[in-house]
Amino acid sequence: MAIKGKGKTKPKQPARAPRHEPVPVKKPFGQRTWVRAMAAFIAGVFVMSMCWWVWEGLDKTRNTKDAQATSATQQQAVQKWKAELGPVIAGLGDLQGPTPQIATTLGPALDALDKGKDPQVTSKEMTDLATQLDTAATTLDDFKLADVTRDQGFNAAQVDEIDAAQTEIVAGLRSLQVAATVTALAIDTPGVQEALVATAKGAVKTGQSLLVSGWTKYTNVQVAVGLPLPQLQGLPAGSGS
Repeated sequence: MAIKGKGKTKPKQPARAPRHEPVPVKKPFGQRTWVRAMAAFIAGVFVMSMCWWVWEGLDKTRNTKDAQATSATQQQAVQKWKAELGPVIAGLGDLQGPTPQIATTLGPALDALDKGKDPQVTSKEMTDLATQLDTAATTLDDFKLADVTRDQGFNAAQVDEIDAAQTEIVAGLRSLQVAATVTALAIDTPGVQEALVATAKGAVKTGQSLLVSGWTKYTNVQVAVGLPLPQLQGLPAGSGS
Protein backbone atom coordinates (compact mmCIF):
# COMPACT_ATOMS: atom_id res chain seq x y z
CA MET A 1 0.00 0.00 0.00
CA ALA A 2 1.46 3.24 -1.00
CA ILE A 3 2.06 5.88 1.65
CA LYS A 4 0.18 9.02 0.82
CA GLY A 5 2.34 11.92 0.10
CA LYS A 6 5.57 10.02 0.21
CA GLY A 7 8.01 11.05 -2.37
CA LYS A 8 6.40 14.44 -2.97
CA THR A 9 8.57 17.46 -2.62
CA LYS A 10 7.32 20.82 -1.35
CA PRO A 11 7.30 23.46 -3.97
CA LYS A 12 9.93 26.14 -3.37
CA GLN A 13 8.73 29.56 -2.34
CA PRO A 14 9.57 32.27 -4.78
CA ALA A 15 12.57 34.31 -3.71
CA ARG A 16 11.64 37.44 -1.88
CA ALA A 17 13.20 40.76 -2.56
CA PRO A 18 15.66 41.84 0.13
CA ARG A 19 13.99 43.89 2.89
CA HIS A 20 15.12 47.50 2.89
CA GLU A 21 15.68 49.41 6.09
CA PRO A 22 13.35 52.42 6.49
CA VAL A 23 15.00 55.60 5.22
CA PRO A 24 14.26 58.63 7.41
CA VAL A 25 12.79 61.52 5.48
CA LYS A 26 14.59 64.80 6.17
CA LYS A 27 12.50 67.77 7.17
CA PRO A 28 12.34 70.67 4.74
CA PHE A 29 15.17 73.15 5.35
CA GLY A 30 12.85 75.81 6.73
CA GLN A 31 11.39 73.42 9.30
CA ARG A 32 14.66 72.32 10.80
CA THR A 33 15.08 73.24 14.46
CA TRP A 34 18.40 75.03 14.19
CA VAL A 35 17.15 77.01 11.19
CA ARG A 36 14.08 78.11 13.09
CA ALA A 37 16.19 79.01 16.13
CA MET A 38 18.56 81.08 14.00
CA ALA A 39 15.67 82.81 12.23
CA ALA A 40 14.04 83.60 15.57
CA PHE A 41 17.33 85.01 16.88
CA ILE A 42 17.85 87.19 13.80
CA ALA A 43 14.26 88.41 13.97
CA GLY A 44 14.70 89.25 17.64
CA VAL A 45 17.87 91.20 16.95
CA PHE A 46 16.14 93.06 14.14
CA VAL A 47 13.15 93.96 16.33
CA MET A 48 15.47 95.14 19.12
CA SER A 49 17.46 97.20 16.63
CA MET A 50 14.31 98.80 15.28
CA CYS A 51 13.07 99.60 18.79
CA TRP A 52 16.43 101.11 19.69
CA TRP A 53 16.51 103.14 16.49
CA VAL A 54 13.02 104.49 17.13
CA TRP A 55 13.90 105.29 20.75
CA GLU A 56 17.09 107.02 19.73
CA GLY A 57 15.20 109.07 17.17
CA LEU A 58 12.59 110.10 19.71
CA ASP A 59 15.29 110.90 22.26
CA LYS A 60 17.22 113.03 19.79
CA THR A 61 14.07 114.85 18.79
CA ARG A 62 13.21 115.48 22.41
CA ASN A 63 16.75 116.69 23.17
CA THR A 64 16.68 118.96 20.12
CA LYS A 65 13.43 120.53 21.23
CA ASP A 66 14.75 121.01 24.75
CA ALA A 67 17.95 122.58 23.43
CA GLN A 68 15.97 124.92 21.17
CA ALA A 69 13.74 125.98 24.06
CA THR A 70 16.77 126.62 26.29
CA SER A 71 18.53 128.54 23.53
CA ALA A 72 15.47 130.74 22.99
CA THR A 73 15.29 131.52 26.71
CA GLN A 74 19.00 132.33 26.82
CA GLN A 75 18.70 134.56 23.77
CA GLN A 76 15.96 136.59 25.42
CA ALA A 77 18.12 137.10 28.50
CA VAL A 78 21.17 138.15 26.49
CA GLN A 79 19.01 140.46 24.38
CA LYS A 80 17.98 142.30 27.56
CA TRP A 81 21.64 142.64 28.52
CA LYS A 82 22.49 143.78 25.01
CA ALA A 83 19.69 146.37 25.08
CA GLU A 84 21.32 147.91 28.16
CA LEU A 85 24.97 147.56 27.20
CA GLY A 86 24.70 148.41 23.51
CA PRO A 87 23.41 151.99 23.74
CA VAL A 88 25.85 152.81 26.56
CA ILE A 89 28.85 151.73 24.50
CA ALA A 90 27.48 153.24 21.30
CA GLY A 91 27.21 156.58 23.10
CA LEU A 92 30.92 156.52 23.90
CA GLY A 93 32.55 155.46 20.66
CA ASP A 94 32.54 153.33 17.54
CA LEU A 95 32.79 149.61 16.98
CA GLN A 96 35.61 149.37 14.48
CA GLY A 97 36.66 145.76 14.48
CA PRO A 98 36.22 143.21 17.23
CA THR A 99 36.07 145.72 20.11
CA PRO A 100 34.56 149.20 20.52
CA GLN A 101 36.86 152.19 20.15
CA ILE A 102 36.24 154.37 23.21
CA ALA A 103 37.85 157.65 24.30
CA THR A 104 39.99 157.72 21.19
CA THR A 105 41.22 161.29 21.89
CA LEU A 106 43.08 160.22 25.03
CA GLY A 107 45.99 158.45 23.35
CA PRO A 108 46.93 161.23 20.89
CA ALA A 109 46.56 163.89 23.58
CA LEU A 110 48.87 162.06 25.96
CA ASP A 111 51.43 161.38 23.23
CA ALA A 112 51.45 165.10 22.37
CA LEU A 113 51.85 166.12 26.02
CA ASP A 114 54.67 163.61 26.42
CA LYS A 115 56.51 165.36 23.57
CA GLY A 116 55.73 168.83 24.85
CA LYS A 117 53.30 169.56 22.06
CA ASP A 118 49.75 170.86 21.94
CA PRO A 119 47.37 168.03 22.92
CA GLN A 120 44.66 169.41 20.61
CA VAL A 121 42.11 169.04 23.41
CA THR A 122 41.26 171.20 26.42
CA SER A 123 41.16 170.20 30.04
CA LYS A 124 37.39 170.80 29.97
CA GLU A 125 36.97 168.36 27.12
CA MET A 126 38.91 165.76 29.11
CA THR A 127 36.80 166.47 32.19
CA ASP A 128 33.62 166.09 30.14
CA LEU A 129 34.93 162.81 28.76
CA ALA A 130 35.64 161.59 32.29
CA THR A 131 32.05 162.47 33.24
CA GLN A 132 30.67 160.54 30.27
CA LEU A 133 32.76 157.50 31.17
CA ASP A 134 31.68 157.69 34.80
CA THR A 135 28.00 157.90 33.83
CA ALA A 136 28.34 154.92 31.48
CA ALA A 137 30.14 152.81 34.08
CA THR A 138 27.56 153.68 36.74
CA THR A 139 24.69 152.80 34.42
CA LEU A 140 26.13 149.38 33.67
CA ASP A 141 27.10 148.80 37.28
CA ASP A 142 23.54 149.49 38.42
CA PHE A 143 22.04 147.11 35.88
CA LYS A 144 20.85 143.95 37.66
CA LEU A 145 22.43 141.50 35.27
CA ALA A 146 22.14 138.60 37.72
CA ASP A 147 18.36 139.02 37.79
CA VAL A 148 18.26 138.83 34.00
CA THR A 149 20.33 135.65 33.67
CA ARG A 150 19.03 133.76 36.70
CA ASP A 151 17.05 130.56 35.89
CA GLN A 152 17.42 131.10 32.16
CA GLY A 153 19.20 127.85 31.34
CA PHE A 154 22.78 129.10 31.70
CA ASN A 155 25.28 126.74 33.27
CA ALA A 156 27.79 127.85 35.91
CA ALA A 157 30.55 128.49 33.37
CA GLN A 158 28.27 130.67 31.23
CA VAL A 159 27.11 132.68 34.25
CA ASP A 160 30.74 133.26 35.24
CA GLU A 161 31.53 134.38 31.68
CA ILE A 162 28.64 136.84 31.66
CA ASP A 163 29.53 138.27 35.07
CA ALA A 164 33.20 138.59 34.12
CA ALA A 165 32.33 140.36 30.87
CA GLN A 166 30.17 142.97 32.62
CA THR A 167 32.71 143.47 35.42
CA GLU A 168 35.63 143.93 33.04
CA ILE A 169 33.75 146.35 30.80
CA VAL A 170 32.75 148.48 33.79
CA ALA A 171 36.30 148.37 35.18
CA GLY A 172 37.66 149.35 31.76
CA LEU A 173 35.39 152.39 31.64
CA ARG A 174 36.45 153.37 35.16
CA SER A 175 40.10 153.11 34.22
CA LEU A 176 39.57 155.32 31.16
CA GLN A 177 37.69 157.76 33.38
CA VAL A 178 40.77 158.02 35.60
CA ALA A 179 42.95 158.52 32.53
CA ALA A 180 40.74 161.35 31.27
CA THR A 181 40.71 163.05 34.69
CA VAL A 182 44.50 162.83 35.02
CA THR A 183 44.95 164.10 31.46
CA ALA A 184 42.87 167.16 32.32
CA LEU A 185 45.17 167.78 35.31
CA ALA A 186 48.25 167.33 33.12
CA ILE A 187 46.97 169.97 30.70
CA ASP A 188 46.32 172.44 33.53
CA THR A 189 49.58 171.79 35.44
CA PRO A 190 52.55 171.83 33.04
CA GLY A 191 55.03 171.64 35.92
CA VAL A 192 54.13 168.04 36.79
CA GLN A 193 53.05 166.90 33.36
CA GLU A 194 55.58 164.09 33.05
CA ALA A 195 54.35 162.14 36.08
CA LEU A 196 50.70 162.80 35.28
CA VAL A 197 51.10 161.74 31.68
CA ALA A 198 52.78 158.48 32.74
CA THR A 199 49.92 157.78 35.16
CA ALA A 200 47.29 158.56 32.55
CA LYS A 201 48.99 156.32 29.97
CA GLY A 202 49.02 153.44 32.42
CA ALA A 203 45.32 153.94 33.09
CA VAL A 204 44.56 154.00 29.36
CA LYS A 205 46.48 150.78 28.81
CA THR A 206 44.67 149.06 31.67
CA GLY A 207 41.28 150.36 30.55
CA GLN A 208 41.73 149.23 26.97
CA SER A 209 42.94 145.79 28.06
CA LEU A 210 39.90 145.33 30.31
CA LEU A 211 37.53 146.48 27.57
CA VAL A 212 39.02 144.06 25.04
CA SER A 213 38.78 141.16 27.49
CA GLY A 214 35.25 142.03 28.61
CA TRP A 215 33.96 142.66 25.11
CA THR A 216 35.45 139.39 23.87
CA LYS A 217 33.60 137.51 26.60
CA TYR A 218 30.41 139.43 25.76
CA THR A 219 30.79 138.46 22.10
CA ASN A 220 31.44 134.81 23.00
CA VAL A 221 28.24 134.69 25.06
CA GLN A 222 26.20 136.00 22.13
CA VAL A 223 27.72 133.44 19.78
CA ALA A 224 27.09 130.64 22.30
CA VAL A 225 23.35 131.38 22.45
CA GLY A 226 23.04 131.88 18.68
CA LEU A 227 22.77 135.66 18.46
CA PRO A 228 24.46 137.70 15.72
CA LEU A 229 27.58 139.61 16.66
CA PRO A 230 27.06 143.20 17.78
CA GLN A 231 27.61 145.96 15.27
CA LEU A 232 27.53 149.17 17.28
CA GLN A 233 28.12 152.58 15.79
CA GLY A 234 28.18 155.95 17.42
CA LEU A 235 30.05 159.20 17.72
CA PRO A 236 33.51 159.06 19.30
CA ALA A 237 33.38 160.52 22.78
CA GLY A 238 35.64 163.44 23.62
CA SER A 239 36.16 164.36 19.98
CA GLY A 240 35.68 168.01 20.75
CA SER A 241 32.55 168.36 18.59
